[in-house]
Amino acid sequence: MPLTPRWARRASLALLLSTPALVADEDLARRAYAVLTNNCLVCHGALKTSGLDLRTREGMLAGGQRGSAVIPSNPGGSLILKFASHQEAPTMPPGKKLADEDLEILREWVLAGASLEGALPKAAPTGEQAKADLAKLEARPITAEERKFWSFQPPRRVDPPRVADRAWNANAIDAFLRQAMADRGLEPSPPADRRTLIRRAYLDLLGLPPSPEEVEAFVKDAAAGAWERLVDRLLASPHYGERWARHWLDVVRYADSGGFEFDVDRPDGWRYRDYVVRAFNDDKPYDRFIREQLAGDEYAPDSPDAMMATGFLRLGPEGGGAGELGRQEALDDLLSTTSLTFLGLTVGCARCHNHKFDPIPQKDYYRMQSAFFSTRPVSYALADAAAVAAHRAATQKVDELQKPLREARSKLEAPYLKRLVDEAVARLPEYMQTAWRAPEGQRTEGQRLTVRQIERTLKTGELSMKLTDAHVLALMSEQDKSQRGELVAQIRELDKQRPPAYATARAIGEFGREARPSYFLHRGNLDSRGSLMTPGVLSVVAAADYAFPAPPADAKSSWRRRGLAEWIASPDNPLTARVMVNRIWQHHFGEGIVRTPSNFGALGDRPSHPELLDWLATEFIAPPGREAGGWRLKRLHRLMMTSRAYQMSSNDVPANLAADPENRLFWRMPRQRLEAEVIRDAILAAAGTLDPTAGGPCVFPYINPDLFQSSTKRTWPGKSDDDPSTWRRSLYVFSKRSIRYPLFETFDQPNLVNSCDRRNRSTIAPQALLLMNNNFVLVQARMFAERVKKEAGAGFEAQIDRAWRLTLGRAPLDSERRRAAQYLAESPEGLAGLAHALFNLNEFVYRQ
Repeated sequence: MPLTPRWARRASLALLLSTPALVADEDLARRAYAVLTNNCLVCHGALKTSGLDLRTREGMLAGGQRGSAVIPSNPGGSLILKFASHQEAPTMPPGKKLADEDLEILREWVLAGASLEGALPKAAPTGEQAKADLAKLEARPITAEERKFWSFQPPRRVDPPRVADRAWNANAIDAFLRQAMADRGLEPSPPADRRTLIRRAYLDLLGLPPSPEEVEAFVKDAAAGAWERLVDRLLASPHYGERWARHWLDVVRYADSGGFEFDVDRPDGWRYRDYVVRAFNDDKPYDRFIREQLAGDEYAPDSPDAMMATGFLRLGPEGGGAGELGRQEALDDLLSTTSLTFLGLTVGCARCHNHKFDPIPQKDYYRMQSAFFSTRPVSYALADAAAVAAHRAATQKVDELQKPLREARSKLEAPYLKRLVDEAVARLPEYMQTAWRAPEGQRTEGQRLTVRQIERTLKTGELSMKLTDAHVLALMSEQDKSQRGELVAQIRELDKQRPPAYATARAIGEFGREARPSYFLHRGNLDSRGSLMTPGVLSVVAAADYAFPAPPADAKSSWRRRGLAEWIASPDNPLTARVMVNRIWQHHFGEGIVRTPSNFGALGDRPSHPELLDWLATEFIAPPGREAGGWRLKRLHRLMMTSRAYQMSSNDVPANLAADPENRLFWRMPRQRLEAEVIRDAILAAAGTLDPTAGGPCVFPYINPDLFQSSTKRTWPGKSDDDPSTWRRSLYVFSKRSIRYPLFETFDQPNLVNSCDRRNRSTIAPQALLLMNNNFVLVQARMFAERVKKEAGAGFEAQIDRAWRLTLGRAPLDSERRRAAQYLAESPEGLAGLAHALFNLNEFVYRQ
């Protein structure tokens, strides 16, 4: 056998050395196909609305009405680049232009030969065997071992232990905690003093500090039950709902705008926020709270509260794209948030494959998604039927009076508009002109698509000439201009007769009794449809015979969301009560019994006190002997806050600190930095400027225009920091996703896009700089100084005492009094400077 020639060996070596380039080409192909998938396949894919199919290289080369979409190695001649870069019409995708980096990826890919090797998704198989293969992919059995996981088991109620320290046996919470401490050789922290306790209770339940008079009254109340009476009084306060609504709104990612590029405002979004406040204040049973948010329109379509509650289903950000792809993104966000909020599970991880860590099959994801698939946004009228009918009649009357005037205007403008359109179309490519001139009934499918594109282009002004009133007027004769002006004036005069709009709420409805078909999507790909999905729930915890209710004959919806809500709110669901109990515990004790409050799955933390969590869950669902009083949150608050554990001090015990440095056994109350909104509200409360008005439209405190883009400026009517109309509670500050109020953002407000189950508590330099230099803080410090002068008089001694009691709830120490008096005597800033310093104290921004 002859030896291999040297040139052949070198060629083989060169081939081996070129392998990374081949990998790079495949990577380029994958990136290019991703651009096409995200921007083009909605219209030119499986659900194509044109004759062009961009799913395969063959489809691209075959092209559509205009010829090949791609000419390999020739970017300049490839229509896909001409249209995507807006060099030629019709511009694609309709209504937007691709990002420069995406265009560059497509250009490089076409230049490299437009290969799709390694980029295309595997084709869905066909035939009977293929159907069997797909069914196998959709099946994911749940094993008996997986069902044994702690959170999938029903809560098991056990009797609280009897501990040696008898004082800790009165409250079941104390007994469970004290037993766990004893098992580890830990001792609980001593009780907190009364001043600390009342401030803790006020901040926890109301998000506001107590007044000096309230503090003194509680300190002096020696009668039995003083603490219990205080807790009951705070739970009855209307400010309780405002405080606890904020926690809920974090979890459901509430905001007053849609987010992403355009961040469109939601002027009536606040109605859902007010619904949550009312629900907490009214102590609405939590199971009903769930049902109203998921399916209020299917339970009580005539109830404004129930309809406003469905605003939960419209809280997500808007910007996932158009068409079916955008719809899938919105449904994914909704299903993910629903499962995190109510079930404490990451069901969204099963969108493209079976969950990698929890027994959640991909099929469960799409069965649950089918419950939401038929939803549509509605504006619910917050007026009675008679008022709505009267408004409709009055509006229709104006429309009828305007109709002949508008027709006359259109007839007058028609020849001029035709001239403008003809001039614009004449500048288009020949094939587009041909499509435009063809009679409507004789156009091909491709020509009909071309004409629709031309019409959209003319309407949005993407041609070189925008067809505006100014263009029409420039062509008109003086006589026609005068006649048109008279018509426009009459139309405007009639507009003044239109009745004022009635209030509406963002809500959810459906298209009818029959549910829209939804499918299993292999790999989450719209081009890989599997079986038609029927509604379902999580198979790992659901009863095998669980069935969704059939809608009655007169139903206006599919009742699928009602079936899902019934399962989630059922006392037999092992997750729902545990998750909510844990959320309440977290906000009172600093950390949850499960420290991952929205993940009760395999990657989440295990409960530190599983028997206590189960006891609380069963107590929450149906307290023994008082089943009718189940699912009440205020009972949970009272139970937790009247425990000895809640009333402990936050001081460290050195021996405990060594054995349990993270306080997982809750042997002391943690110190907690207050949330951004509570800090702002506490400043307003201390200054005496807080406007306690509850509910209603949002307020817009001042934000420096340099901090946000021009698109946001037009929708942020911010006023100056010394405008009292902005001094309402922080819950009512407009939450715009693209620009957060700087004080809130600096002190760890969530991003308003994702569900937030626990806020970060960072310690960073900008926090101190903001409290020292922010104009809002400086204005309120001056107002605080004026209040102190008015209430304490002119003497330094009385002013210092009053200032300390208003901000910290206590009298100043002797050392503090001396330094403060010296400062007032020497500093030109005087009392305003002292007030500013108090706002900057750790003791002011922390809860002990």
